[in-house]
Amino acid sequence: MRYISFTNKAMRNPVCFLLSFSLLLCGTAAADTFGLRAGFYVDSPDVLADERQYFLTPQLEYKHPFGNFDIYARGEYSFSLTGPYPQFFFAEEKIAFHLPLGSRSEFQVRLHNENALRFNPDWGGGRVKPEVSYGLFLPPGDFSLALGLPLIYPSRGGGNREARFGFDVTAAYITPFRLGFEAAANVIAAPSAVFEGMKFAANYTGDQFYGELAFTAGDSFGYYRLKAEFDYFFNFLILWGALEAGNLANPEAAALAAAVGIKYRF
Repeated sequence: MRYISFTNKAMRNPVCFLLSFSLLLCGTAAADTFGLRAGFYVDSPDVLADERQYFLTPQLEYKHPFGNFDIYARGEYSFSLTGPYPQFFFAEEKIAFHLPLGSRSEFQVRLHNENALRFNPDWGGGRVKPEVSYGLFLPPGDFSLALGLPLIYPSRGGGNREARFGFDVTAAYITPFRLGFEAAANVIAAPSAVFEGMKFAANYTGDQFYGELAFTAGDSFGYYRLKAEFDYFFNFLILWGALEAGNLANPEAAALAAAVGIKYRF
């Protein structure tokens, strides 16, 4: 999304209302044969604002396993539909290596990179995060624990221009009936130690449906948000929707956003 914070903080701007619709040529291969998804969405940063802004954002994603490696990449560019407002570019890449430690455990090494640019006015920033995790697969369910070490690039054109280094810890559990739980804590260690916040999430993965409910306490517990999201899969198409309440710590500035969308995969 456009309003990206690379300090693991919640979004500083009001949450976004997204209305997505993808238009692409149909293919004849089975869904996800190439691991490519594409489309676009229309969004407004705040549907409760007196003057709403709307943006058009083409989006392209790629996700595919290669043996013990998983590759993921995403890029999107946003154009204003309502006036001379900023344009945004966002790119994300992930690489993961799986090392099985027997039939019931696994070790992973991951590298995650994000970069965001805003034009008119100019702003930019990014984050790279190496991460390691250990997974244990038992009859009661799947357990995992991950440690990440994010390095935040200096911003340009505003914001914090110092390079920052931190760490985060994530614990997850998935039940045998596909219900999952996750808890994460984020800390900035340098140039000054700051406990950024926490995230708690519950999700369900079905044969054609994925849903998630997440609560985030960010900005050193100065910002709270609650978000519900779902994906529904129809062969080549993905139906998507979300409802998000933000700025919950300040009722006078609380925001509510809703979203629906469609993606095409081939």
